[in-house]
Order: sequence, then C-alpha cells, then structure tokens
Amino acid sequence: MSKKKKKRKEHRGRWQAQGGGLEESESWAQDEPLSKEDGLKLLNKLKEKISDKEREKREKLFEQAERFVENAQGVQATKIKSFADAEDKRIRVDLEIRSGWAFVCLLILVVAAYFLLF
Repeated sequence: MSKKKKKRKEHRGRWQAQGGGLEESESWAQDEPLSKEDGLKLLNKLKEKISDKEREKREKLFEQAERFVENAQGVQATKIKSFADAEDKRIRVDLEIRSGWAFVCLLILVVAAYFLLF
C-alpha cells in the first residue's frame, strides 16, 4: 500500500526574533495568500511570545516590520528581509516568505476571486 503525499501549502513563511541568545518564530502555511491583517497578527503573536526585555530591545525593529507590512502591495516569494539593530546587528526581527504571496490587501483577493468565479 502506498502512502499519499501530503500536499504542501502554497503560501508559506515565518517571522523570527533572533540574536542575543533568542530564537523565536511564528510561521504560516496556507492555501491562500497571507493578508496584511494576518501578517500583522502573526508579528504581534511573536512579540507576545518573547520576554519584555527582549521585546524592548526590538521595539524599533518591530515598528519597522509593521511599516513594511502596511506599505507592502503584496510580496512574492522568495523574500528574506532583516530588520536589525543599528548598534548590534545580531539583534533582529526577520521575515522569510518561502513560497507564494504575503501581505496582500483583502480587497484585491475579493476582486480576484470574483473574476475567477464569475
């Protein structure tokens, strides 16, 4: 009997907080592109996972990452972007989009779905 291959989700990536002994992440793997709203929710979830001290070290980096998402017009894989501390480059927040799309506007998805279905 053969095993069925599990289909990989088309849109995958992760946020990471790294450096100074910290390595924490929040990832996504889904069939539809990641919306800006969900991208920001994952980033906030990552912030909540780390200690207050580690969060404070990365406060400006998280703000930069949030602005990146808010200003994005959809980002296609493969994209790796680091938001690093100016004084200590090891302290950083990383974004990895490994496949598919991320930070798309929900309105664009609705319009695209409409034209695909009708």
